[in-house]
Amino acid sequence: MKELSCVIFVEPTAKGRPRSTVIAGHVHTYTPKRTQVAEADIKAAIRKGAMKAGSFDPGMPLWVRATFFLERPKSLPKRVIYPVSKPDLDNYFKTLTDALEKYVYQNDSQIVSCVIRKRYCLPRQVPRIELKILEEVE
Repeated sequence: MKELSCVIFVEPTAKGRPRSTVIAGHVHTYTPKRTQVAEADIKAAIRKGAMKAGSFDPGMPLWVRATFFLERPKSLPKRVIYPVSKPDLDNYFKTLTDALEKYVYQNDSQIVSCVIRKRYCLPRQVPRIELKILEEVE
């Protein structure tokens, strides 16, 4: 059974909404620059783990666990460990799964089970994404 398990030391970034503009009378839709940079950073950070594990076969059902550790605002009391404000958890997950598409797996529709969480970093920790991907077997 194939497995990819790693810690991605990048600042978790929520997926930005697609933007549209009109160029020469045609509508052009694009992904915001911040999202593009975040996806490229994730690919670069996961390169070694992805090469070691290899990519998952197309059509293989996958199980994913991801924890997003966010920078704690300095004004926030230390007892608060859960970020219950925006951006939404699913937007962080969308950035991650889109970055791994065609790199670790063929399509993010292969993900059939997931556990996703967001937390604040503890003191002296850095923002990161802890990721584990397994082939889903019954």
